[in-house]
Amino acid sequence: MSSAAPADRARALEAMFVGGKFLSHLGVTIRFDDDFRPVVSLPHRPQLEHSRGGIHGGVLATLIDAAAWCAAAVHYPSWISTVEFDVRLLEPVAGEDLVATGRPVRIGKRIAVAEAEVRTAAGRLVATGAATLSATSLPFG
Repeated sequence: MSSAAPADRARALEAMFVGGKFLSHLGVTIRFDDDFRPVVSLPHRPQLEHSRGGIHGGVLATLIDAAAWCAAAVHYPSWISTVEFDVRLLEPVAGEDLVATGRPVRIGKRIAVAEAEVRTAAGRLVATGAATLSATSLPFG
């Protein structure tokens, strides 16, 4: 687990997120709330829609993975890897901005479990999920 203060780790993760190519390409931003829980935001863009006009489930899965990963990563000094994650698509969503939040369930020495949910900017719950993550020997930066 991290010897760095959660505030320092959260700032480092926010800075790292800015440089991430895939999530930046999607338009994702991240910040941490006062309890160091990640808030992952994604403004609506037509490029994220499937052929029927709704947001593609893969986009929702990406938000679940990112929010759960960040919820665990703030507690480790090294790089962590997603081992597995699950997604429950609860309702279709179209034309709305999305916000995913994550929270740690268990932070162990090497293995973490975190949950995440995705809501519309108006607060409607559209997806939930969880991830198992593993601390690695790779440096964070």
